[in-house]
Amino acid sequence: MQTGLIERKGSVLTRSTLKCLSQVASINPTLGCVHRCAYCYARGYSMYPGDGKVLVYGNMPEKLRSELSRRRTLPAYVFFSPTCDVMQPIPQVLKVTYELMSILFERGVGVNLLTKGRIYPQFLPLFRQYKQLVHVQIGITTLNRDIQKKLEPFAATPQERIQNIKQLCEAGILPEIKLDPLIPGVTDTATNLQALFKALQPFGVNSAGINYLFLRPQIKRFLCKDLGSTPLLQEILKRYQDGTPLNLLAEKSRITALATHYRKPAYEQISSLAANSGIRAYVCGCKNPDITEEPLCGETWGQHFAKPLKQKPLICNGGNAR
Repeated sequence: MQTGLIERKGSVLTRSTLKCLSQVASINPTLGCVHRCAYCYARGYSMYPGDGKVLVYGNMPEKLRSELSRRRTLPAYVFFSPTCDVMQPIPQVLKVTYELMSILFERGVGVNLLTKGRIYPQFLPLFRQYKQLVHVQIGITTLNRDIQKKLEPFAATPQERIQNIKQLCEAGILPEIKLDPLIPGVTDTATNLQALFKALQPFGVNSAGINYLFLRPQIKRFLCKDLGSTPLLQEILKRYQDGTPLNLLAEKSRITALATHYRKPAYEQISSLAANSGIRAYVCGCKNPDITEEPLCGETWGQHFAKPLKQKPLICNGGNAR
């Protein structure tokens, strides 16, 4: 693994080209991600430094302070982060991320964090102190370590992600689950999901965003490269032979989604399985515009930060919440 510090030239707070995040202030502290998920769309970006290389914007905290001081209105919250996971096991990444979050919290700006990594101990006291300004999404689609390791070779294990949930509950923060991306025929089976929902039940998790894998040429190439020697590849690709073309990136980028007649009943079944465990599963409307009018991700997250000071502490049934 190669790591290095670089300077951020442009603004720290940016807007994503994804429709669901177009109105959300976002931060990407790095170029590159050590997790190297086989389905990661960011690996196909022109600025991606290559597998095995992570570049950290070391000057971001200083630039963020400057940007916030010039703003008349601060964002309600900031999303970490569209193109990398900030909970990578790299000291420089964790240091910059901690500093950025601290700056935002001190100014009353919330943080929405999506991670498939391990939440490191230094973040837990910070999250506990500002728990009304914290919304965490844990990306997890299976408890099967063999499957997870093939798809997300260097991300946190399923058990480490369950531990994330436990620790967040103990800090008084109820996380949300992201079943994204679900892999057809692999992680969307009733057996797989029932086991996952059962494991989540003791913690009182009550919300889950669900979305299936979509394909672009770059994603397909990485899947073939990373899964070519496994039986998973053909299992996945055959499901997309009659796929549905959709636009996701501000109507400029075409992707191939699973056929509508596959996704729609599958989402209904998954939602039913989740409901049996007290979990409301909602479909990501931004990635499934052909089958749902549910709120976009940015709108859903925004509800969490609408009135943070009046929000009651989030208590988990299975944790010793404080």
